[in-house]
Amino acid sequence: FELWVEPPVPVVAHGGSLRLTLRTTCSDPSALGDVETSFLKRLVTAAPGVTVVELLNVTEWDASVLCFYNCGLRRKLVATQLVVYSEAPWGEGGLVTLEPVPPLAVGESHELRCSVAGAAPARNLTVTLRLGGEVAHVETFPRGGGRGTPAGTVTVTWRVRARRRDAGRNATGTERPRPGVPSDNQFIPMSLSPVTEFPADPELEPHVYAEAGEAVTVTCAVGDVFPAARFELALANRTLPVTVSRDGHRATAEVTPSQAGDVGLVCTVTVGPARRRKEATVHVYSE
Repeated sequence: FELWVEPPVPVVAHGGSLRLTLRTTCSDPSALGDVETSFLKRLVTAAPGVTVVELLNVTEWDASVLCFYNCGLRRKLVATQLVVYSEAPWGEGGLVTLEPVPPLAVGESHELRCSVAGAAPARNLTVTLRLGGEVAHVETFPRGGGRGTPAGTVTVTWRVRARRRDAGRNATGTERPRPGVPSDNQFIPMSLSPVTEFPADPELEPHVYAEAGEAVTVTCAVGDVFPAARFELALANRTLPVTVSRDGHRATAEVTPSQAGDVGLVCTVTVGPARRRKEATVHVYSE
């Protein structure tokens, strides 16, 4: 005679209950079926050809039970593995955490760290790191979590190198149980913005010569930067009105010193969170 167990892959939350249905082709109406286990259990149904047993308070990780049927003088055994999983709270301090990403310069690398806490067994877990809509890294844990292994924390790391097109995109850590574990995907986004490219200091003529009372134009320039540069020109700590070129690489201002002497000129350029400055001297003379 034949014996089979339903469900074929029994899944139960840690500390929860689970019903196992034993079905047999044995035609003997007095045939008996049951489950050998260390867990508390109760008989739910005992009918010809079918027996339903409920396991109570399942607390052994990755446990197995022995299902059997006695049909006359014959006995059939089926060993059944249980998948015992743990659900962790989702939300603040919950299941998936992704460490903050600092401001990055284009070409700079940073190690992303995504942690999944309280998930068991780990061998049923898949963690996916996405950058924007692109899958950057997928990791599984085929050797994680064996018999007697409690729920813990697994950490996935991946080194990302900042590119211009990554500005404003999200890095996302996703926890997805493999088939058989009834849990929703959990994910958390973390912005990679700002991503900056500011390879060199601003360019400013170090010595500017001007006659007192006459206007002279000063120019501060940057190379290929990202995102757009913001310029500030100041003469003797007084901010000057500036005009920025259409390509965003140069700013000009008019300087009209009133008396002879040397005056400090400072150009400050901000690109994303990065800020650089260049100093010059305006030499003012009078005839």
